[in-house]
Amino acid sequence: MPHDEEQSAEVKIANRMGLHVRPVQRFAEFARAFEADVEVHLRGRKVPGKSVIHLMSLGGRYGDTVRIVTRGGDARQCLALLRFLAENAFFVEDHADVSADTQRHLTRLAGLSSCFCSDVVAVLNGGRANAKDVRALAALGLTPRSGPTFEISGPDSEQARTVLTNLVEQCFYVEEEMTEKSREATE
Repeated sequence: MPHDEEQSAEVKIANRMGLHVRPVQRFAEFARAFEADVEVHLRGRKVPGKSVIHLMSLGGRYGDTVRIVTRGGDARQCLALLRFLAENAFFVEDHADVSADTQRHLTRLAGLSSCFCSDVVAVLNGGRANAKDVRALAALGLTPRSGPTFEISGPDSEQARTVLTNLVEQCFYVEEEMTEKSREATE
């Protein structure tokens, strides 16, 4: 793909609190895993998508439509991942649902893995599963607190490894505070 290849998509801000600190940090963190230039457009303004401060300055609110523009050799993968993140409320839950944690996070892992052209295999306790297949991940016994490793091969393996490793290190972005409150309420 030529370096000046441009990709773009419009997505609605789906989390109730809009573009606050956590979603903006996640967006910028994932954007920085790619070489592509990233811009975010909202209400006639455009800012660099790898800058937390610039993204915060947009003041994006719930329901706003943002346009994500990526340019460069890995623009397609970058846009696919950032779009998936935005369409999934930047992995910010309005309320904790402990019973749904595992399925939600398996879906996140499979969705993010599917943004890459590389083959991605999750490895846990000697078992292996295609990381793009939710059922295979469930059969592996993967949970948000698991520590899988990944075997990744293909043209965008470096970016896939960065994103997926960050996802696992952050326990699939489980909202710890909400999860604790929800657990306390059910005990």
